[in-house]
Amino acid sequence: MKTTDAAFVPNALKLTEQSIQLLRQNGIPILAEYYVGSLPFIFGLLYFWSDMSRSTYAAVYCSEAAAGLALLFIWMKYWHVRFCRRLWCVLLGTTEKKRPFGHELATVGRQALLQATGMIVQPVSMIIAIPLAWTYAFYQNVTVMDRLQSNDLKTLFQSAVRQSKLWPGQNHLILCILSFFALFVFFNVSVVLMVLPYILKKLTGIETAFTISGIHAMTNTTFFATACALTYLCVDPVIKSVYTLRCFYSQSRSTGDDIRIGLKPFLITTLVAVLIWVPMIGPFSFVLAQNASSRNTSPMDQAATIKAMTTYADQLNESIDDVLQRPQFSWRMPREKLTEKDEIKNTWLKTGLEWFFDKLGKMMTAIWDWVESMLDWFSKYFPKKDAANPESHALETVVRIIFGLIAVGLMILLMVIIHRYLKYKWLNQTRTPVLEPADRPVDLNDETLTAADLPYDRWLALSKESMESKDFRQALRALYLAILAQLGDKHRIGIARYKSNRDYLVELSTHSHAEPELFELFETCIKMFERFWYGMHPVAMDKLIRFKACQERISAIVQ
Repeated sequence: MKTTDAAFVPNALKLTEQSIQLLRQNGIPILAEYYVGSLPFIFGLLYFWSDMSRSTYAAVYCSEAAAGLALLFIWMKYWHVRFCRRLWCVLLGTTEKKRPFGHELATVGRQALLQATGMIVQPVSMIIAIPLAWTYAFYQNVTVMDRLQSNDLKTLFQSAVRQSKLWPGQNHLILCILSFFALFVFFNVSVVLMVLPYILKKLTGIETAFTISGIHAMTNTTFFATACALTYLCVDPVIKSVYTLRCFYSQSRSTGDDIRIGLKPFLITTLVAVLIWVPMIGPFSFVLAQNASSRNTSPMDQAATIKAMTTYADQLNESIDDVLQRPQFSWRMPREKLTEKDEIKNTWLKTGLEWFFDKLGKMMTAIWDWVESMLDWFSKYFPKKDAANPESHALETVVRIIFGLIAVGLMILLMVIIHRYLKYKWLNQTRTPVLEPADRPVDLNDETLTAADLPYDRWLALSKESMESKDFRQALRALYLAILAQLGDKHRIGIARYKSNRDYLVELSTHSHAEPELFELFETCIKMFERFWYGMHPVAMDKLIRFKACQERISAIVQ
């Protein structure tokens, strides 16, 4: 960077603040164009990510899905160009002109050719680390500078390269600021995504996969991809705005657009001042003309003229005071100190807060007095200092350390006891009592039954009773619910009313690499259960015995 240009380099922090202010002042109309292009690609990317990581037939249609995602990427980049065009027009104070379809098609082609290389160049530059700032600025400049109808591919490439080389120190500082900003946005988005399912459960009682999985939901790659996508949607408009301002200030060094835009408010202020003062000077000029001819007027006319001047001055002062009392001007005036009469009267909130802090202060004072009295009591048993005997001082220090360690140990022990007591009490309060079959009749034909309604051994008892009564169909369902109950107790699956048999099978597939036999047995049980329970096939004794053998093998595996 040349030393002569150092004074004209925009400050990175101020540039970031200007970009946010630019989006706030012209937010909804401009951001609408950005999200029209970005949201389809983000939704498509998340669906592609989830489907490719879970679907059994992902390899079959992966190429077609990737091609569709590439088209959505080109669509997004085109709308990013339009978004930056709108920002540039806002900076110039003009409106965007309608462009022919051929020029828009050429813009799509240029963005498809140049932005596609970023998928390879930017990861490589990120690994090397040194050229990252220049390559990132280049691809942002490709979006910003593609605003002229006369742009061709070569001109756009050269302009983007030239802009990326400009002010490297500012560029690096901007990336540092935006990286920290993106990190905080990612953290907030992740917290919101984790908390929302629990709020939904608290308000509506609906169980979701997040509330069942708990903290393990954050280790899901789809969760990570969703948090990154939402962070991108929040941060990328600011990044585009920053680099638009950066290119605007760079171009203004030769065009002077920034000076012209900066002078516009002063020109408007001068025009308003002229329009205000011309009507105000008129009456005074009339009065001066009257004074000039007052030598030839009578004393009564002079008194009337003076009265008219005084009345006009009073009216002017009242108008000025009324204007200054408006909210848009009153904040500029100095804050006046309230007198005792103007002080705010006590309200119930103020009285309540004063009472609370007064009681809190008294409680803290009482605790401190108690601690001091305990220390005084302990000090009676400490050996006294003897100046003639230096060993007594060392003995006193050892005793103090021993008593301190004992006190800390007792406090830790007390905290552990309180924690265990509260945990035990909370578990007893939240534990749902299970009704015994004798207390509540169970209809195995009821489709609303779930495996969580009875414990594992009760389902086995019901299956045994049904087998003794020769009702093999109900015995089959009781055995199947016993399998689900045991898998739920052993944390292999999560029992929920809204889940289907296939949902349980997919959930168990996450453990298939460690327990392949369990997955195969459970899949066999599902096929047999659905065949006999939902189909018209009668349940034979040998089929039930086979199902019972699968259930016993599953029980042995999960034990």
